[in-house]
Amino acid sequence: MKNLTDLTSRDYSRQSHIIVNSKYAMSTNEINLVLVLLTAIDKKDEDFKDYIFGKKDLEKKTGKKWDTKQLQKTIDGLFNKPILIKHDSNKWERFNWFSYFKYDNGVITCRFDKALKPYLLELKERFVISDIKHLLPMKSTYSKRMYLLLKEYAKIGRRTFNIEHLQEILKVPSSHQLYSNFKLKVLKRAEIDINKFTDLEVTLIEKKLGRKIVEITYKIRKNTTDLKSFIQTIRELYVNQLLHYTKDNRPLKCSEKGYLYYADEQNSYVGKKDAQKLWEYLHENRKNLYIFQQSSEENLKHVYLSSIEFFKEYLKKEFVNKKIAQLKQGDRILDISIFENGRLYEMKGEFLSDEGEVLRVLYGLARDGRIEGFEK
Repeated sequence: MKNLTDLTSRDYSRQSHIIVNSKYAMSTNEINLVLVLLTAIDKKDEDFKDYIFGKKDLEKKTGKKWDTKQLQKTIDGLFNKPILIKHDSNKWERFNWFSYFKYDNGVITCRFDKALKPYLLELKERFVISDIKHLLPMKSTYSKRMYLLLKEYAKIGRRTFNIEHLQEILKVPSSHQLYSNFKLKVLKRAEIDINKFTDLEVTLIEKKLGRKIVEITYKIRKNTTDLKSFIQTIRELYVNQLLHYTKDNRPLKCSEKGYLYYADEQNSYVGKKDAQKLWEYLHENRKNLYIFQQSSEENLKHVYLSSIEFFKEYLKKEFVNKKIAQLKQGDRILDISIFENGRLYEMKGEFLSDEGEVLRVLYGLARDGRIEGFEK
C-alpha cells in the first residue's frame, strides 16, 4: 500500500479567488468533504497526487462519523455538481472537484481534477487562505461560501454584491429567490454564523432602488470575540460566577476546570452535547448575561476590558457624541468620539484613516487606566 496522507497535520487551505467566486452548489456534507481534502494539498506541491487516508482520519478531521453509504452518496453528489467558471460571455469552464474516488475497506483514495491545477497549486496572487476550524462548525453551506467570499476582501474591509449575481454564484434554489427568503436563509444566517465561529466580524447593509433591495454590502472587521475567545474569557475571568438562569430557572455557572454546571441543589454538570448548545446560546446573548448586568463596578471594568468588542460597548454606552480621548496623529491632535451605531469619528471633522487602529489605541489607553471609567 502507498504511504497514507496525513490528513490531520494541516488546517489551512488555499484557493484562487476565481474558484471562490465560481458558481457551484453543494450540500453540507459535500462542502465539508471538499474543504477538508483541500487541506491535504501542500502549498509546495507542483502537481496533484493521489491522496490516500483512512476513514478514521476523515472522521477525526470532520468531527463526525461517516458510514460507507453516506460517503458514497456524498461523492455521487459531488460528481453530479460541477463547478462553473465564467471568464466572460465567450469563455467558460465546467469541471468537477475530483476525477477519481475510491473506497476500500476503510481506506480512501481521491484525486483532484487536473483542471483545478491553476486554481489550487502554485498560487502567487489573489488567493484565499481559510482555516478549517472556522468553516466546519457552520451548519449552513451558504455560510461557508459567504465566509470565503468575504475573506477575500477582509483587508479591504467591505464587499458589495448585486443580489441577482450573488444568487447565481451560490446557485440558490427557487425557494430562496424571493429577497425576504434569501435574506433570512442566506444573508442573515451567514452574518450570525460568521460572527459566531470565525475570525471575521461582518455587518449586513442593504441598498434600495425605489422599494426593491438590489444590492447588499458586508462590512468586514477582525472578530475579537468569536465563540472560542468568548468561552476562553468566561473560563479565565468568571469561574463559579452566575452566568445565566435557564428557562426552568436553574442557575448556570462555569467550573474551575472550564465545564458548565447547574449551581442549584442538584449541582450537576451539563453534558457535552448540551454544553455546546449552551455555550453558543450564551455567546449569542452575551450582552444580557447576568455577570454583565449585575456585576460590581470593579467587575464591570474586567468585563469591558476582556475584549475590544466589550470595550466598544462601553464607549457606546458612555461616550456617544462626547470626547473619549485626545490622540495625536502625525502633526494633528484629534478629539475622538463615537456615534450611536458604533462608528468612531473625529469631533472637529478630521478624517480617521484607520478606525480599527484608533479603537485599538483607545483600548490600550483604557487598559492603562487613561480612559474615563478605567482609572486605576
